[in-house]
Amino acid sequence: MAPVQLESHQLVPAGSGPASAPAPPPPGTAATAASPGYRLSTLIDFLLHRTYAELTVLADLLPRKTDMERKIEIVQFASRTRQLFVRLLALVKWANNAGKVEKCAMISSVLDQQAILFVDTADRLASLARDALVHARLPSFAIPYAIDVLTTGSYPRLPTCIRDKIIPPDPITKIEKQTTLHQLNQILRHRLVTTDLPPQLANLTVANGRVKFRVEGEFEAILTVMGDDPDVPWRLLKLEILVEDKETGDGRALVHSMQINFIHQLVQSRLFADEKPLQDMYNCLHSFCLSLQLEVLHSQTLMLIRERWGDLVQVERYHAGKCLSLSVWNQQVVGRKTGTASLHKVTIKIDENDVSKPLQISHEPPLPACNSKLIERAMKIDHLSVEKLLIDSVHARAHQKLQELKAILKGYNANDNSFIETALPTLVIPILEPCGRSECLHIFVDLHSGMFQLMLYGLDQQTLDDIEKSVNDDMKRIITWLQQLKFWLGQQRCKQSIKHLPTVSSETLQLANYAAHPVGLLSNHKLFIKLTRLPQYYIVVEMFDVPSNPTQLEYKYYFLSVSYPEGDDNPATAVLLQQFKPNIEELVLDTKSRRQAKSGTKRKLSGDPCTTEPKKPKRSGEICAFNKVLAHIVAMCDTNMPFIGLRMELSSMEIPHQGLQVEGDGFSHAIRLLKIPPCKGTSEETQKALDRSLLDCTFRLQGRNNRTWVAELVFANCPLISTSSREQGPTRHVYLTYESQLSEPVGGRKVVEMFLNDWNSIARLYECVLEFARCLPEIPSHLNIFSEVRIYNYRKLILCYGTTKGSSISIQWNSAHQKFHISLGTVGPNSGCSNCHNTILHQLQEMFNKSPNVVQLLQVLYDTQAPLNAINKLPTVPMLGLTQRTNTAYQCFSILPQSPTHIRLAFRNMYCIDIYCQSRGVVAIRDGAYSLFDNSKIVEGFYPAPGLKTFLNMFVDSNQDARRRSVNEDDNPPSPIGGDMMDSLISQLQPQQQQPSKQTGAPGAYPLTSPPTSYHSTVTPSPSMMLTQSPGTLHAANSPSGALRAPSPASFGPTPSPSSLGITMGQSANFTSPHGTIDPSSPYTMMSPSQRAGNWPGSPQVSGPSPATTRMTGMSPANPSLHSPVPDASHSPRAGTSSQAMPTNMPPPRKLPHRSWAASIPTILTHSALNILLLPSPTPGLMPGLAGSYLCSPLERFLGSVIMRRHLQRIIQQETLLLINSNEPGVIMFKTDALKCRVALNPKTNQTLQLKVAPENAGQWKQEELQVLEKFFETRVAGPPFKANTLIAFTKLLGAPPHILRDCVHIMKLELFPDQASQLKWNVQFCLTIPPSAPPIAPPGTPAVVLKSKMLFFLQLTQKTTVSQEAVSIIVPIIYDMASGTTQQADIPRQQNSSVAAPMMVSNILKRFAELNSPRPGECTIFAAVRDLMANLTLPPGGRP
Repeated sequence: MAPVQLESHQLVPAGSGPASAPAPPPPGTAATAASPGYRLSTLIDFLLHRTYAELTVLADLLPRKTDMERKIEIVQFASRTRQLFVRLLALVKWANNAGKVEKCAMISSVLDQQAILFVDTADRLASLARDALVHARLPSFAIPYAIDVLTTGSYPRLPTCIRDKIIPPDPITKIEKQTTLHQLNQILRHRLVTTDLPPQLANLTVANGRVKFRVEGEFEAILTVMGDDPDVPWRLLKLEILVEDKETGDGRALVHSMQINFIHQLVQSRLFADEKPLQDMYNCLHSFCLSLQLEVLHSQTLMLIRERWGDLVQVERYHAGKCLSLSVWNQQVVGRKTGTASLHKVTIKIDENDVSKPLQISHEPPLPACNSKLIERAMKIDHLSVEKLLIDSVHARAHQKLQELKAILKGYNANDNSFIETALPTLVIPILEPCGRSECLHIFVDLHSGMFQLMLYGLDQQTLDDIEKSVNDDMKRIITWLQQLKFWLGQQRCKQSIKHLPTVSSETLQLANYAAHPVGLLSNHKLFIKLTRLPQYYIVVEMFDVPSNPTQLEYKYYFLSVSYPEGDDNPATAVLLQQFKPNIEELVLDTKSRRQAKSGTKRKLSGDPCTTEPKKPKRSGEICAFNKVLAHIVAMCDTNMPFIGLRMELSSMEIPHQGLQVEGDGFSHAIRLLKIPPCKGTSEETQKALDRSLLDCTFRLQGRNNRTWVAELVFANCPLISTSSREQGPTRHVYLTYESQLSEPVGGRKVVEMFLNDWNSIARLYECVLEFARCLPEIPSHLNIFSEVRIYNYRKLILCYGTTKGSSISIQWNSAHQKFHISLGTVGPNSGCSNCHNTILHQLQEMFNKSPNVVQLLQVLYDTQAPLNAINKLPTVPMLGLTQRTNTAYQCFSILPQSPTHIRLAFRNMYCIDIYCQSRGVVAIRDGAYSLFDNSKIVEGFYPAPGLKTFLNMFVDSNQDARRRSVNEDDNPPSPIGGDMMDSLISQLQPQQQQPSKQTGAPGAYPLTSPPTSYHSTVTPSPSMMLTQSPGTLHAANSPSGALRAPSPASFGPTPSPSSLGITMGQSANFTSPHGTIDPSSPYTMMSPSQRAGNWPGSPQVSGPSPATTRMTGMSPANPSLHSPVPDASHSPRAGTSSQAMPTNMPPPRKLPHRSWAASIPTILTHSALNILLLPSPTPGLMPGLAGSYLCSPLERFLGSVIMRRHLQRIIQQETLLLINSNEPGVIMFKTDALKCRVALNPKTNQTLQLKVAPENAGQWKQEELQVLEKFFETRVAGPPFKANTLIAFTKLLGAPPHILRDCVHIMKLELFPDQASQLKWNVQFCLTIPPSAPPIAPPGTPAVVLKSKMLFFLQLTQKTTVSQEAVSIIVPIIYDMASGTTQQADIPRQQNSSVAAPMMVSNILKRFAELNSPRPGECTIFAAVRDLMANLTLPPGGRP
């Protein structure tokens, strides 16, 4: 063995040991050549490559061998490979253990080589001296060479052998190459002509000195010759095997490269030795390729059995290189073991007689001569695919089986139209002619098993399996099955024809009297079609055979009606069975033709069978499958039967009608009512007017599903003229739609009931509209301008009202609740806004249902629109921190409507204001905390608002009322009415009680400025009130004051003081609600101790006695009809001119004596004054810089000030302050250690609390400091948003020592007048409550002043910036130590997400100030430290606190 190189890269001999050294190399050879060997890595690579090559050859060859051959080859390969690797392992172990021996062997070898070199050198020198140099002589001088070198500088006399051996010759040119190849091509052609060439090698190509023989599907060989001598043998240059296995070969070569090389050498040897070289080459390669093709087909067969066909194909015999025999359609294997099993074989073999032929195919039994193309394909194997060969074979046999089946059908029906498709062996049999492809029975032959397989669209799989089994057993049974399928297909056609119609089909029907009824005598082949919208009706289709034509059916149609018992489980009972006319299709077509002829059309009907020369139409299967007669019958019944049902219901309810009428030239149907039954709840006059205006009432069906009824009502002489463009014609069309439920029959009783309910709604609304139409010519002009009729469609009345007609009110009758329903909205530019009357929507609806008078409703809307617009501007959002419970939210204003004209306002759940909307543009306002029955009693849950009467009088227009004529007017009311006056009142009362009954329904039965008398149609006089009368009746009817000043029933008359009149009169639970008592269903009912029914005509409703002596409303000095001009739009000089600001021409208010019940007497205000009272506006009397940013209304400021005054009184009792008794009403006086304080409402406006401070020692305080303290209290403490905790913090400041309070006042001055400290970088704000951004020491809203041994308070510093920059604010908690006099920042933990830069800087500045300015005894450093902080604090750029 050769030496092996170790890990140190030396080479060791692979012989028996170190002694086996090779022979010494000749002198001059390299050292590495002296001991030749192989590297161990190279040896391992050789072994691995050899093993991989053998594995590759095995992978290519083993799949084509038997299982035993594969096992033998694998064992032999494993044995050889194991021996090689065992030897390699032994060599590696020996090489690793022979280190020292190897070194010694190397040393010995080197020494031996040196000795050999020495000896060899001596021997060679001796040989030269003895042999070669004995006769040696020096040559003569080379004079020619010397001359050449000296003269020319070159040596041109070198031997030419050096040039011939070292310098290569010049390559031949391209032209020489082309010439040589051309000559070689001529030689090849000559050789081919003179050589005996087999005919299979005729496909040859000569080019580039080579000849290429190609036999398709076998091989390709390229040959050439090495000379032009005829005896020069052929030289094989390249050989390629063209046999491919496209199904199982995966694109790999079938012959290994080593096998190709072997065949190449074999063919080349034959070319050298044989006399007919090309013939021998072809025979050799052809036999190899045929054997390879046979092997490929066998491999494909095995894979086909393993993967797809299974036992359906079997290998009968296989001789490698000879033949392959396969069997298919083995019926025993398939499962049909009946009789002798038929076996079909396909044999592929090599022709032994003529080896040059391709593979030969034979079939057993022979293929029938049915189709030459199929037989031709089944006899070829050039595609080299055994599966395709088998498919071609069974394809031909399947075609033969279908031909036999078609012959059976031809014998049964001579006009059979079945046909065979050859692409996939299929027999297509028309079942019911004319027949489409989807309705034909398709019979296939399974190519794998040879069994019949059937397919019919829509037929269940179980039936198909039964037909297949029967036909495969006996092909003649197909006739019986075709008869059954014909009736099945007829049923399917009927079902498909009515699939788009609302029906349910079934082959059977459970009937209680099936056997006794004629329906039981029908044939077995029938179909029941149920009309889903009319579940009591069925269409029955009966089918019969046509004897003359086995592929046709005859149909008969019946109409069946059933009745259902009450129980759900009991079957129905058949009632009527009647056959349709047999020529119904001709009747339908004849009707259509007459209709088209009548309309003048000349279009020919597309399916008319009555043509003179009938031709068989070329219809598709889908068109032929449509049964137009059945579809027409079902559609006709579905369309007409609902009308019949509706007609029966109308007749059962005794509603006269004209019956079913045909409209639209026969295309639609309708039912016209002759008279509609009268409605309950409407007068006879209204019913007659409605019947006279109704011109027509028609019922029609609409919609695709025929479940929608439309009732068309045509009216004439509409009583109202609306502004809608759609309602301007002489007639009005009203469409009522009714949708029938799926669970109910179309045209049932429910449709008629819904129509009668809608008719009742129309009649109820029509009655109101008639009354409204009668009153329209004489209603006041302001209501004409105020409102307009936008829409009246007999179902809904929509009125638009307002100055711009931007608000709308809709009135309609709700049949479900049996009352009128009112909805509000906005239109035009105001669309999307809220209607101001939404607040009293519930009250308006209840009022209208009690008295359905549209004029009265418009009057209420007119009287309440401006007040409600003002009321809706009040804030109603809940707010936190208003009381000491900072986490409790209180609603600022709560709007509680009591009636359409009575609105109650609750302020922070403490104070209550009652607003009564009256006609003539005024409202009456009183304190709602006082009971309506007794002014000395307070409503539970509310507190009287002190000073409310004085505050409201400030908004009274001097031209409207002369309320303030004397100070004692409320305490000294006019004297009671005398006896003469009583007689006149009684005489006037009697005709007024009879007036409503005399003038019922007559227009103008009410004053022009008030709603009609039906406004109080339910009022009954009380015996205790017979002597009382409204102020409007105190004037004669013919007097000017009576004509101009007669107030509406909505006018409110305030009463004088209690017990001032001796006339007993009941008071109403809604004292000033002239539009009726409080709605019991209203969510805002008033609390009252008692209530008694009793009203007087022509005046506000009053009921229930008061505990005290009642007063007469009509004699109140505040009544506008008695003491002041009427505030009518045409008479008031200030009408429409009042501004939003408080009137400047009002005289200063007079001080009224304090009476606890004074505010219970209503105050009359105009709408403009109410708007000023409730509109948010700046605080009067304050500079714009001092007023806060919170805008609120004067009423909110007054009530807030009253609440703050109430809180202050409670705080004084809790704090260490001394309360001083005061004789002045509404004034609180208290004192601290250094100051006397007086708190009262501002007498000029009554909208702010004012603090007046007087020092105990006049020398301690400057007047400017006291003014700052007073102004700070008015603007920052007691002002909006009126928080109790700000008062607590401020009172704590007042209780501080004077020197501390003085510094706090200086800080307040900086807050009130920031412009006076322009040199400072920050603005300051004294935080009386803890802000949300403050350190979390207490909940936000808690009093921010703590005064004990140390004083803690909070300041908010806001950086002075330009307008474009965002202001930066920080909260600084400051603690002042009274003992040491130091001012520092309180050490309060900050929130986690807050920055610590600003607090650190503030703390450093305050500490530095404390170090530089040590406090003197009795001196406070708060203001100085804060001022220094405001001057020196600078945040980093871009820094946020």
